Amino acid sequence: MTINNRSLVKGSDKGKVSTSKGAPAHPHPAPVVPATPSPSAAVTAADAAPTGGTEAEWRATAARDRKGVADAKARVAELEAATKKLENDFYAWDDGQYRDRVIKPAWDHSRVDLETARQELAQAEKTLADLPERARKAGALPGWIRE
Repeated sequence: MTINNRSLVKGSDKGKVSTSKGAPAHPHPAPVVPATPSPSAAVTAADAAPTGGTEAEWRATAARDRKGVADAKARVAELEAATKKLENDFYAWDDGQYRDRVIKPAWDHSRVDLETARQELAQAEKTLADLPERARKAGALPGWIRE
């Protein structure tokens, strides 16, 4: 077939020039999901404290809240170390293709995970800080939540 002026489509109502599908006007990025959710993320302030409750329940709640803070701090420290290692690898690696295709996406993902872990740590610390007030309102004795 010979391409000339007669064989070309004139006007947009007669046909398409391209057969490919158009891209959406506003693509929505996929949500970033943390690699491993921390145990403290599952505990909210409403679920953390028993209403009324016995001494054993309040001691368990206090221990769980303290463990949640400790776990969140450990996760933040672990992710800070991983992020720093990936940053060092990014600047030390001499192969630009590998650096841009492998190290940079991993570094970006690690930074997002680190920010999420820092937010979880802040929430766990707030939950622990609010524990005495919640216990007081529920009628628990102060010694029940001490270490």
